[in-house]
Amino acid sequence: MSSSSPALRLVHNGALRPADAALLTASDGLAVCGRGVFETIAAYRGIPFLLESHLERLRRGAEVFSLACPDDAAIRQAIGQVLDANDLLAEKARVRVTLSSPADGRESWWVEATPPPPHPPKARVITGPFVRNERSLLAGLKTINYGDNVVALAAARRAGADEALFANSRDELCEGTWSNVFVRIDGRWMTPPLSSGCLPGITRELVIRLFAEQAIPFAESTLSYAALDRVESAFLTSSLREIQPVAAIDGRDLENAAEMIILQSAYRWLTA
Repeated sequence: MSSSSPALRLVHNGALRPADAALLTASDGLAVCGRGVFETIAAYRGIPFLLESHLERLRRGAEVFSLACPDDAAIRQAIGQVLDANDLLAEKARVRVTLSSPADGRESWWVEATPPPPHPPKARVITGPFVRNERSLLAGLKTINYGDNVVALAAARRAGADEALFANSRDELCEGTWSNVFVRIDGRWMTPPLSSGCLPGITRELVIRLFAEQAIPFAESTLSYAALDRVESAFLTSSLREIQPVAAIDGRDLENAAEMIILQSAYRWLTA
């Protein structure tokens, strides 16, 4: 987007508004107690990728929080409208759909579209005292309650890293602050199962399918957090990272496995 482009816009409850417009009252549950859910979606040349899966997860979260949710057609229309308004139809874009919770129970939602945030070709990752509660009532939901993630990511930044990995309460590998994680140990690729408490990532689900399609040995497998010392190769997944190789964990360099290149190629073919 050029410096001469108009100011960013968003769609709020179906209406196009300035991106800096006030959207919440002080009594909204999103502001009071984090009662809200969201989805972040990659759009390629105006087409939101894997949108049906994202909307399905959005509705699961809305049901848990008893949030009013617009129908799929309204969200699709809003995404197209805001991509067009922000001149993002010809490039990769970040789309975010958010549901909040007004005190009167009415519908409250908005859709944003911006250029994607920068991610390095490879990530440097740290571990630490970061614990995810796999028994939490919010486990597996994409809610506004991201305080743990923000604090852990800030610790990673201070350490010169790009991402931090969470264990769960059983000291098993869980996920990153904004990503799912795949690792290779003894030549075998694996990712933590959903029972670890990790988010059921939409990109994670797709990559699991790509492992099968590319005939690469793989399993969803419980892995001790301490076993990260044995990881040979790893990558992170999310809608905007896509498949991002990990360069190092806690300063220990990892291999650039050929399988990652195969998976990246298959993924990019789907978005072409």
